[in-house]
Amino acid sequence: MDDPQVLAKLDADGFGFVGIFGISGKDDLKTLYDAAPAYHAIVETVAADVAALRADMKAGGRPLYEATDGNVGRIMDMRWLKTDAARFRLVGVVNRLDRRDFAKLGGEASCGEVRFIYRLAYSFRKNGKMLASRLPLNFNAVYRAAPDADGGCTGVAGRWTPQIDEAADAGWLSGGPLDKASLSFKQLELNAQVVRFPSGQETEFGGQAAYLMRIFGIDGTTISQ
Repeated sequence: MDDPQVLAKLDADGFGFVGIFGISGKDDLKTLYDAAPAYHAIVETVAADVAALRADMKAGGRPLYEATDGNVGRIMDMRWLKTDAARFRLVGVVNRLDRRDFAKLGGEASCGEVRFIYRLAYSFRKNGKMLASRLPLNFNAVYRAAPDADGGCTGVAGRWTPQIDEAADAGWLSGGPLDKASLSFKQLELNAQVVRFPSGQETEFGGQAAYLMRIFGIDGTTISQ
């Protein structure tokens, strides 16, 4: 599901990023950073990764900058993850029923996974103008899909197909395939572009980027990697 209107409705009706951390109300990242110890710990982990990469590249003669007009390497400004100008917006919901085979191999009783994709977005006013865009940092919230009462997955699969008189809107999704009673949180996966070298500097590659990937478990206020 990638319909922007449907996703915006889901985001506002209980499927927002802050809900993963048990937070309700304001969804800006400053509020989340201050109120959710698990999110705070994730940000600090990512910050340590970015700092270590920056130090390695500087030692190799490749300094990086958060903000610059120069034709030089850029590195992610970690302030984006804890500012009231930024949020993680729901940009996709994915049915991964095919993952049930992997669940079976791992001894899990589930019908695969449902994944909620969140992308970092910002908006703020400057000099009377609204500035808004998205950044190449995504979280994938992975949930296990509970099997049918008989242990099978026929009913789970069927819930993803609207009936003749049904529309695949936010209400249908939340009351059917995304019914929270049938989903249990598994892990939070990070995929972020944290370094970018412009094409003017990396002429042989037409530009070059470095990505950070991590998987986090969340248990109340604590995280695991």
